[in-house]
Amino acid sequence: MKEYPEPVWNAENKNRKQGDTTFKTCGWCKFVGSGSCRYDCHLEAHCDLMKSYDNDVKWDTSCKILNLSLVDVQSIVRSKEYDIKESKRHIERRNLEIKTLLTDKRIPRKKKPALPGSRDAEYFKLKDVVWVFHENKWNRGMVVPGYRTYDGCVSYVLDNYPNSAKGWGCGMAVPCILLDWEYTYFKKNLTEFKEYLKMCDRVYNGERLPMDNYYNAMTKGGVR
Repeated sequence: MKEYPEPVWNAENKNRKQGDTTFKTCGWCKFVGSGSCRYDCHLEAHCDLMKSYDNDVKWDTSCKILNLSLVDVQSIVRSKEYDIKESKRHIERRNLEIKTLLTDKRIPRKKKPALPGSRDAEYFKLKDVVWVFHENKWNRGMVVPGYRTYDGCVSYVLDNYPNSAKGWGCGMAVPCILLDWEYTYFKKNLTEFKEYLKMCDRVYNGERLPMDNYYNAMTKGGVR
């Protein structure tokens, strides 16, 4: 399929910033988004001023709003007012959920390992001792600077693998890497580790991780 032509990338177009709203064409308008973008120009996007079933635009699409009747505009306004009401209800619901999580005394407050998907960007800090599942066993190592540190990945060296000296790595949101205290906790609470792995059992990058192997290796002890 032939690609849609892009703007002429001259100095003027390259230096225009998103938000340059002229109501002539869509590329740099502040009301477009959710599409491919280059030099602050949305090449293919959606117009947030339009209804969702009629909001596909290209960078050079003539402004659709200018061709609407008053009745059309009023219909869009009603639709957005409805969205606001629904959003307010959604916010009220979320606030109630937050309050319940923070105040219900039936919810345990004991410090436990976080699910991998809850780890934030600084969960693993430089020089932290970690345990990594590698070659069918848990191996002790340390966090080091490396590729995409603090950007969804963690780099480490393993004590018993000289080849890792330059830094191996993995994603942060996987259960095959644990902080030292998490590893120690699960060694003492194997039943909880099994439940933890069940909650982590999903597809990662198109495949399932060997959760049973993680558990079996934990029961045997790691390599220091």
